[in-house]
Amino acid sequence: MPIFASSMKSARLLGFILIFIGLNSCGEFQKIYKSKSRELKYNKAMQLYQEKDYARSVQLLEQLRDMYRNRDSLENVYYHMSMCYYELKDYSYASLFFKDYTENFTQSDRVIECAYMALYCDFLDIGPNDLDQSRTKDVIGALQLFTNYYPDSEYTDKCNNHIDALREKLQEKEYAMVIQYYRMGEYRAAVTSARNAVKMYPDIDAREELDWITVDAQYQFAKNSIRSKKLERLEEVLQNIEDYVYNHNKESDHFEQVMEIKNKATKTIKEIKRIS
Repeated sequence: MPIFASSMKSARLLGFILIFIGLNSCGEFQKIYKSKSRELKYNKAMQLYQEKDYARSVQLLEQLRDMYRNRDSLENVYYHMSMCYYELKDYSYASLFFKDYTENFTQSDRVIECAYMALYCDFLDIGPNDLDQSRTKDVIGALQLFTNYYPDSEYTDKCNNHIDALREKLQEKEYAMVIQYYRMGEYRAAVTSARNAVKMYPDIDAREELDWITVDAQYQFAKNSIRSKKLERLEEVLQNIEDYVYNHNKESDHFEQVMEIKNKATKTIKEIKRIS
């Protein structure tokens, strides 16, 4: 029993000590934050940065940005501000500061690193594939421009990997759109979207499925068309089937279904021509 009581007292004492240290640390930071000493702020900002306390480090760095006039000092401040926002996962803000850095300190040894980091933050800031992807192509273009401008950079392979990931994201977006139209029975839109997806991304993983949807959606669209349009649209089905057979073999997932549609479409075309 006495041993338990002693351990409880030790734990409480340790808790009080930690609280005291924390309060004292906060008090020290507030004093430096309110201070007019650039040296105090800079040293504390670098200390906090090394301790990975990025939230408090960047507060002091923001102050120093307005206090320094020396270009070398400003360069270091800008660099660490950018890195703080990156570590805090505020990628849009980090990107802005990295871009500012590359524009203002063009002769710096860090300029290529910061140019890459700006693009990497843009890459990380793009939302999942179910959100708007209007920025994605711009980021891909910027990454490609970087690799063209710095072909021997240590970041070239990383940029190429980012480009591949973004292209895959765009492919997933296009594929999801096709599936949505198809399931909703918007067959004409499904055909158009599927063709566009294959045209833009001929190496897309879902190529066979998209070609199948092009066939089936066009058949469904033709089958439900008015009499005057039915023949033309069924003939388009046969053209789509020719394209499918050219690109896929008998072992393909939907080959048998495509052949069934071919037989049905051919039979209907003959009947329409006979009646006409």
